[in-house]
Amino acid sequence: MNNIFIIGLPGCGKTSISKMLAKKINLEVYDLDEIIEERENKNITEIFNIYGEEYFRNIETKVLKEISLKNKCIISTGGGIILKKENRDIIKKSGISIFIDRDVESILNNINTDSRPLLKNKSKLIELHNQRYKLYKESADIIFKSNIWYSSIENAFEHIYKYLQNNNKFISIT
Repeated sequence: MNNIFIIGLPGCGKTSISKMLAKKINLEVYDLDEIIEERENKNITEIFNIYGEEYFRNIETKVLKEISLKNKCIISTGGGIILKKENRDIIKKSGISIFIDRDVESILNNINTDSRPLLKNKSKLIELHNQRYKLYKESADIIFKSNIWYSSIENAFEHIYKYLQNNNKFISIT
């Protein structure tokens, strides 16, 4: 139960913050999307296009179950991981979750959309935000607001340390 799960919209920085945090606190990091792509020998877009979302979500749950059994690691999730109650329950049972709460404009302005076709469509990202925001907040033990990790990463990590030491139920980092 000592894992840290990073959740949030596609393109919000889950992979980046996972790697920075892993380096800072010396934990191994697992990126669920990367694991799925490696196992399927296809990128996420191809998996969606060929097999559909339900197929992808089932694989995602299977990989989440497997990786969540590891101890003391950081797990970067896909943006839709919180859609299934089963996944939210696995995350709650297996560790703490950090929600990267980044606004849609910041996501679109700071990422390369060439390899992320979903993020080329602003209205789709807004739709995902509207559908998922409540689930992200309900699932989060810690919330990073906006671009906090770029401007004040040390401060953010101090909050994480305090959380881990005090085992609080919820904090928000602004």
